Amino acid sequence: MRRTSLAAFALCLIAATPAAGRAEDLADALARAYQSNPSLQSQRYELRALDEAYVRAHAGVRPSAELRLTGDYADNRFGDAAQALRLVADPTVGRRLETNQGEATVILEQQLYSGGQASGAIDAAALRIRGGRAALRIAEGDLLLQVIAAYADVRRDRQSLEVRRNNLAALERQLDITKARQEAGEVTRTDVAQAQAQREAALAQIMAAQVQLEASRANYAALVGENPGELDPETPLPLLPGALEEAFDRAERDNPDLEQVRLTERESRLQAQLAKTAARPTVTARTAYGTSGEFAPFYSQNQDSAWTATIAVSKPLFAGGAYQASYREALNRNGADLLRVEAARRQVIQNVLSAWNQAAAGRANIKVQLAQVKAAEIAFDGMSEEFRVGQRSTLDVLVAEQTLREAQLSLLASRRDAFVAEAALLRQLGLLEMGVLTTGVRLYDPSAHLREVRGKGAVPWEGLLVALDRAGRGGLDPLPLTRAGGGQADFAPA
Repeated sequence: MRRTSLAAFALCLIAATPAAGRAEDLADALARAYQSNPSLQSQRYELRALDEAYVRAHAGVRPSAELRLTGDYADNRFGDAAQALRLVADPTVGRRLETNQGEATVILEQQLYSGGQASGAIDAAALRIRGGRAALRIAEGDLLLQVIAAYADVRRDRQSLEVRRNNLAALERQLDITKARQEAGEVTRTDVAQAQAQREAALAQIMAAQVQLEASRANYAALVGENPGELDPETPLPLLPGALEEAFDRAERDNPDLEQVRLTERESRLQAQLAKTAARPTVTARTAYGTSGEFAPFYSQNQDSAWTATIAVSKPLFAGGAYQASYREALNRNGADLLRVEAARRQVIQNVLSAWNQAAAGRANIKVQLAQVKAAEIAFDGMSEEFRVGQRSTLDVLVAEQTLREAQLSLLASRRDAFVAEAALLRQLGLLEMGVLTTGVRLYDPSAHLREVRGKGAVPWEGLLVALDRAGRGGLDPLPLTRAGGGQADFAPA
């Protein structure tokens, strides 16, 4: 069954290949991956789940209602001794006694003060949502970087295959010329063998280049959902920093990986604060109304009713050191998170520096290799003319041709590496996002689902209770759940 599914998926990808002659650009590939890639879609659903946890956290300051219904039935059959006693009181009573009892109770409960635990749970859920949005930015940036690399790989491999095919054509012409000159007695069998060996090597290189191209096409299709058609040249990436210090400052401020660990540290700091105040008193209001009586036959005038109202104040007095241990545990976890923030900051600096150097090296290599290709073309053309008039050996021409081919392939690789390194730099700066790279694409709004569900089950007075509960706790101020990013239109994950 699994093999059949995989085969069907592969056939779908083949069928989805764009029509010949229709060129697509990098923006098309990025948009398709952004809107349909399953890994990115799953991350969006993870964020929606965090939104529901935020709503659930608000239940701690919202009233709860419960309906309890009970029914009892008893069928008593009395023995001789018990029946004799009953007959004394009532000579007409029988040995069998059936009774039933029903009870219905409605209970309303509202927590008035939790010592900061309820508001802390809300603030912690908000921090997890912020962390989830950072995780979504990470997933989006990683996906777009992979698509850019796959796009550049396909273009490089296609051009490399074309270079090797042109090389094969040149070698075949060279082999024909060498054979003709051997027949004329101008060169030996060794020259012919050299040309033949080079031609066979070129055939093997073409086969390897085709395999590499198919691997790049498969990777592109897995990311984008369609096989690549005719790909336009890559367009320059926007907002590349002009100086390394500028890149460091931007990464320190906007890198999503660093943002995520900072939010994790802030949440663990909040948890330490909640552990410290866990033994504070709580205040709860509770009211209940219920009726009870015989339900078969049912007579309303025979039903008993009761209404109760309760204010309960509770405070832990002794828990065997559990509260203190929880506080120390939370402090240690926060200390670990603080160190992870510094480790993440250093890693970001290293990543920015690496991407910056790779991009700079790639651009420098392109300038050198352009000059190298030009010189190698002149040398090869000259060698070929001199070979025709007998002034150069076959080996000289083969070496010149190989030098030209290697220079062309190196230039293609440097262009690809420089472009991908620039994209990697943008990823570290938090700028590798669809809203930055393209226009006219429907952007996913990570806060849309929260705006839809956060008010469900709300009551008018919960804001006051949260404020009082948070004021009693003190400490960290909550982070606002403002809209992260923006777009022309919102859409839900498929």
